[in-house]
Amino acid sequence: MSDLKTSEKLIIEPTFTTPEIIFDPSANRFFIGGNSYPENSIKFYSPVLAWLEQFVQRHTPRPEPLVLEVKLEYFNTSTAKVLLDLFRHFEALYEKGQPVQIRWVFLEEDTEMEDAGLDYQAAVKVPFELVPVNEPEA
Repeated sequence: MSDLKTSEKLIIEPTFTTPEIIFDPSANRFFIGGNSYPENSIKFYSPVLAWLEQFVQRHTPRPEPLVLEVKLEYFNTSTAKVLLDLFRHFEALYEKGQPVQIRWVFLEEDTEMEDAGLDYQAAVKVPFELVPVNEPEA
């Protein structure tokens, strides 16, 4: 990842074990959704974290909030740590004066996902909204 341009989108197509990731600063869209239990979470998420790190370094705060929507159906323990690292990057943006909103979307009956969202909400110092939904979108 030598000269990564963060004005460009980061798009990673989903697989059975890895989530869809769309980071599109020009559209103000930051999204992670699906399942996340890659064989090697560090390897899978390294380019994502590198992209975000450069984005944080180069980003000039704007008045409109950056919204990160996380809509995971399942994630493993190693992904849990990476998610916290990811949220910390959004916390850094927030500390730079950028309005930030993290939306943790989960199925209403999925108490494990709700609990995970509550844990993250308590761990980061950014506006963090838990959004229960009735059924998965098709």
